[in-house]
Amino acid sequence: MFQRLAFLVLTSFLAFPALADSVSGSIQAPVPKFRANAIVFVKQGPPAPAAKKTVTMDQKGLVFVPRVLPIQRDWTVEFLNSDPVAHNVFTVDGEKYDLGTWPQGQKKAHVFSKTGTYRQLCRVHDDMIAFIVVLDTPWFAVSDKAGNFKLDGLPPGNYTLGVWHEKLKSADVQVTVAAGQPAKVDIKLQ
Repeated sequence: MFQRLAFLVLTSFLAFPALADSVSGSIQAPVPKFRANAIVFVKQGPPAPAAKKTVTMDQKGLVFVPRVLPIQRDWTVEFLNSDPVAHNVFTVDGEKYDLGTWPQGQKKAHVFSKTGTYRQLCRVHDDMIAFIVVLDTPWFAVSDKAGNFKLDGLPPGNYTLGVWHEKLKSADVQVTVAAGQPAKVDIKLQ
């Protein structure tokens, strides 16, 4: 009986490695509206597995939703048109693509194979713009209107956090994540 219990405990421990934790914090900006839509991401840290995934960027109310979309390299973005008018999606950045124009309710997709920032534009409505930021890490978060963010699932270790913002910059931030002790950082944009 004792051997069986010891075996179950040992296999449970091996099946579930060290608990992951989080880093949370807030974005500080000279103008309050710039606290939103900052991408905080792990720039340097332990290696992380890559997983292919499909996410959606909508065109609704003549704007891209969301305005800022962080993804991992090799993810697919499906562009949905929810408006009663035709839309287009193209970029002149990185991989330079034009997905054409399509009506309401339809989707077109693109796989992002290179890291970088891609402005999303519409040839039909020249005031529409959004940003897809392609990263080499699965650990990223977008700040909310108040500037709050949270990176979940980080194993214990030392990390360098980078920040992307549409208009402002920030220095990299060093943070240590200890098991069972979520870390907190405040990041100042300039």
